[in-house]
Amino acid sequence: MILKKIAAVIVASLALGLSACSMTEIPAREVVHNIEVPPKMLFLGDSIAAGYGLDGYTSEDNYSCRSYANTLRERYEEEIGSECGHTMVNRAVSGYTSFDLIEQIRSGELDSDLGSCDAVVVSIGGNDLLDIMLELMKNMGITEKGSFESDSFDLFSAAGSLFSIRGDIDSALERFEENMRTIAEELLKRTEGTVYIQTLYDPLEYFSRFSIVTDFSAEKIGKLNRIISENSSIGYKVIDVAADFKGKAGELTNISSYDIHPNAKGHEIIAGDVDAAFRATGFAYVTTEYGEERLTAEGKKTVRIGIAGASAIALFALIGICLKKKN
Repeated sequence: MILKKIAAVIVASLALGLSACSMTEIPAREVVHNIEVPPKMLFLGDSIAAGYGLDGYTSEDNYSCRSYANTLRERYEEEIGSECGHTMVNRAVSGYTSFDLIEQIRSGELDSDLGSCDAVVVSIGGNDLLDIMLELMKNMGITEKGSFESDSFDLFSAAGSLFSIRGDIDSALERFEENMRTIAEELLKRTEGTVYIQTLYDPLEYFSRFSIVTDFSAEKIGKLNRIISENSSIGYKVIDVAADFKGKAGELTNISSYDIHPNAKGHEIIAGDVDAAFRATGFAYVTTEYGEERLTAEGKKTVRIGIAGASAIALFALIGICLKKKN
C-alpha cells in the first residue's frame, strides 16, 4: 500500500513538472515545393501591360479585359490555385514613361507588393518615344485615327522631319538607358522575386510602303531593345516580345486604326512569351509540416531526473519496510 502511494506521488510530480515547464513540443519542418509558375506575380509599366484598347479595359480597372496579365492569372489559378494559391497584381498605368515608373517605385506604393511577389514583369519604353514617333506619322499623312492619306505623303517633308527629330529620339534613348538601369536597380532592392523586362515591338513596320519611315523606326526601336538586353547583367531577365511581333504588326496590333497597342491576338502572344519565361526560370513555395507531439530536450532531462529520484525514493522505502519487519 505504501509503495502504491509513493508511485502515485512520483507519477503526479512528473506530470506536474512536464505540464508546468512546457516540456513537450510539436516538431515542425519547412518543405520546399518546386513549381513552374509564380504563386504571386506583379505587372508594372505602361498601357501595354495595363491592357489599353481591349474590351473591358478602363483607366481605373486593369482586371476586366483579356490582357496577357489576366490571361495568365486565369491559367495559373487553374494550374496551381488548389495547390498553393495564386495572386496577380497589375499596377501598370497607361501613359507611363520610364521616368514615371521610377517615381512610382520610389514613392513606396509598390513596396508591399514587391516584397511578397515571386515575379515582376515590366513593359516600359514605348511612351518614351511615342510622342516623337506620332509627329513623324503625321508627316506621313496619318492625320486622324483610322485615316491614312497615302496620296498626301510628301517624301521630302518626311525626310526633313526624320532629320529634325533624330536628335530628339537619340536624346530620349540616352535618357531611357539611364532610367532602365535605375528601374532595374530600384526593383531589385525591393524584391527577392525574379524581375523580367519586355522588349518593345515595332508597330510602324506596318507602313512598309514608306521604307524611309520603317527603317528609321526599326533602327530606333532596335536601339531601345538593345538597351534592355545589354543592361540585363544588372540582374533581370529579358522577355523578347519584339521577336514574336516582327513582321506581324498588322496582325497583332491595332496600328491600322492609328493605335499602336496590341489587339487580343497580340496579348495572347505576349502571354505565351511571359509564360515561357516563367517556366524557364522555375519557382517554389514553402509549407510547414507538423509531426507528433514529443518531449523536448528539457523534458527528457526532467523525466530522467524524475525516474532517478523515483528509484531512489522507492529504494529507501523498501529499505525502511525491511527494517520495520526485522524489528
